[in-house]
Amino acid sequence: MDPYHAFIFDFDGVLADSVEVKTSAFEALYLPHGPEVAAAVVRHHREHGGMPRREKFRHYEAALLGRPADQAELDRLCTAFSALVLEGVVAAPEVPGALAFLRRWHGRVPLFVDSATPDAELAVILRRRGLEKYFEAALGSDRTKAENLAAIVVQGGFAPEKILFFGDALSDYSAAQSCGARFLGIAPGPDSPLMRLDPPPPCCRDFLEASVYVDALRSNGEDK
Repeated sequence: MDPYHAFIFDFDGVLADSVEVKTSAFEALYLPHGPEVAAAVVRHHREHGGMPRREKFRHYEAALLGRPADQAELDRLCTAFSALVLEGVVAAPEVPGALAFLRRWHGRVPLFVDSATPDAELAVILRRRGLEKYFEAALGSDRTKAENLAAIVVQGGFAPEKILFFGDALSDYSAAQSCGARFLGIAPGPDSPLMRLDPPPPCCRDFLEASVYVDALRSNGEDK
């Protein structure tokens, strides 16, 4: 029996190198309001990875444009955003080593996705990338990441300390902490918000390094 109960993955920036696809979409939607507004949107988006797009739009409309958005306007913005990003996310390159990692652990340890992408869109992306077969479930922003993680723990009967969450955002780290799961950051460089935590959590640049890290934990008996 493998000592891990489950591996849980964020998607953008963890399994797919797709964060900048979404950065460009946010920028495009707010450029009509001027370059300063668009730059503020980009800064906020990069600092708040893992925050659902609807909540970002709610913030941008109120804080940057001074016009709190009703549900119809938020729906319009989310639809426009989805149209801009879907093909780009489907086509985005994998984070190095991600697919090999999934193939290696599929069937040995239950694998899940916990993402800030809406559930229906996430399902389309995973299907079109040929990844859906690797996961027991893929949970998106119909709930918070912490709620998704808690549901996985309860429904799977997993011990939280035997779960390893792979994420690239502060929201991923917070979700793992909220239920007592272990966390490994995927942080390709020093600009990652995770690297500015004091102290930062364990981080790897990609899944080539993460695979070595996971093996080291197992060989050292830290998960037994």
